[in-house]
Amino acid sequence: MWMPTLLLSVLAVPAPAAPAGRLELRAVVDRMQKRYEQASDFHAHFSQALTNPTFGRTTVSSGEVQVKKPGRMRWDYDKPEKKMYLANGRALWMYEPDERQVVKADLKTSQLPAALSFLMGSGKLVDEFEIIFAKDIPFGTATDYKLSLKAKQPQSTYKSIYFLVDPETYLVKQSVLIDTQGLINAITFSDVKVNSKLADSLFKWSPPAGVRVIDPAKSTP
Repeated sequence: MWMPTLLLSVLAVPAPAAPAGRLELRAVVDRMQKRYEQASDFHAHFSQALTNPTFGRTTVSSGEVQVKKPGRMRWDYDKPEKKMYLANGRALWMYEPDERQVVKADLKTSQLPAALSFLMGSGKLVDEFEIIFAKDIPFGTATDYKLSLKAKQPQSTYKSIYFLVDPETYLVKQSVLIDTQGLINAITFSDVKVNSKLADSLFKWSPPAGVRVIDPAKSTP
């Protein structure tokens, strides 16, 4: 699924003049960045479509995502099967109840995309990416602002990221990540609630009794 005051002059590709009623690239990114900087938390429903173009196969999942500063994030999947991803600021837990196992990773080494750090309220998009308006991509609607984000530093886990930004709220409606194998991971957010005072307890979690815990940091070479 892996999915942070701007110095917008560092954008490598200048934007063309915006059509009437549409904002320039710098203004769109600025408003989006500030929108997330001003949000202490957000809660949304999500639908995730993972597509393998080689085989023409798409897997659809859905659930709820909750994010709270600083650095806490929880994804609860309910379809097609239950699973959970939880970041508590230090560790990332990946829990699969049906498999009765959980994988624990250090957030510093988990290789979460910088775009997710932005959604979690840390980092500056323009520090990590060169940003341009995307053209001719089959995502979103005609009114969305479509942004293409190219990492300034080479990445081993993904090659392209796109954001579809709501022209009224400047929240990300959809993020699309294309990995190095060409897999397309599109996550659409709906029913978004910002600053709803999410409880800290949502991000405190321990593996249930009898569940196998896989912790690569503790494995012996």
